[in-house]
Amino acid sequence: MIRQLSAGGVLFKDGQVLLIKNPSGVWTFPKGLVEKGEKPEETALREVYEETGVKGRVLDYLGEISYWFNLKGEKVFKRVKYYLMEYEEGEPKPSWEVKDARFFPVEEAARLLKYDGDRKVFKEALKKKGLKA
Repeated sequence: MIRQLSAGGVLFKDGQVLLIKNPSGVWTFPKGLVEKGEKPEETALREVYEETGVKGRVLDYLGEISYWFNLKGEKVFKRVKYYLMEYEEGEPKPSWEVKDARFFPVEEAARLLKYDGDRKVFKEALKKKGLKA
């Protein structure tokens, strides 16, 4: 069994939230593996920028989700720490890692999120921002 630790961000700009379309075609939040010597919040900022071209700053910790998946026949246990972020600069430009990246109104983003973990994290982000979907 492989264990992975990733970190990602729920980034807001003017009442909208940044989502990526992953290689499977699912809208989700940008995230990636924590590299050696990196703090999870640094990873979250780096991954949001690498995958979307948008820079943000961390406002708060949102919590952690975990799940299992198979990678080349091996079972992987993944933990993802998420951070609430605020927009600083940049326009969404998807990297080679993702199919698309863009801002969505909160209500639309809530409808687009497919994964239970994403919905849980988004609910916490909205609570911390004092918003409703």
